[in-house]
Amino acid sequence: MSEQPGQGDGGIGRDTAPAAGGPAGKDDDARRAGRRALWLGGGALILTPFFFPVGLVLGIAALVVGVRARKQAVRERSAAPGAVGGIVLGAFGLALASFWLAVTAVLWPQLSGYQECLGSANTRTDETACRDRYFSEIEKKLNLPAGSMSRYGDMF
Repeated sequence: MSEQPGQGDGGIGRDTAPAAGGPAGKDDDARRAGRRALWLGGGALILTPFFFPVGLVLGIAALVVGVRARKQAVRERSAAPGAVGGIVLGAFGLALASFWLAVTAVLWPQLSGYQECLGSANTRTDETACRDRYFSEIEKKLNLPAGSMSRYGDMF
């Protein structure tokens, strides 16, 4: 029989010690919650530029899960790895998503009009006319210099 744990005893592992931090149970809950907060915060930060409502929801979830994990870890005098990182990433993701939400709300009439205009445009000249019309409106609304939106034409 082998002297190594888990070897020679049918894989039962009778000699194995509990995981670091004590026996499995509540301590593992705090650790899992901390990692979950980190994943949620990272997801919020990554997904916000593509679809900000998802980033908004994930950012809020990361903050809630991260704060709860920290409170549970303090109460149990254990660690919650990833909780603080999840809180930070969730906060950044939430701030970025809130910014996108505010920009969308402020520029909604111009952005929706621009998309409708592009939808009915049949030629490049029509597309250019749409761009010139709505970009000048956006520049006025945001107090930007005339012509400053032209370099962002492909983004919209």
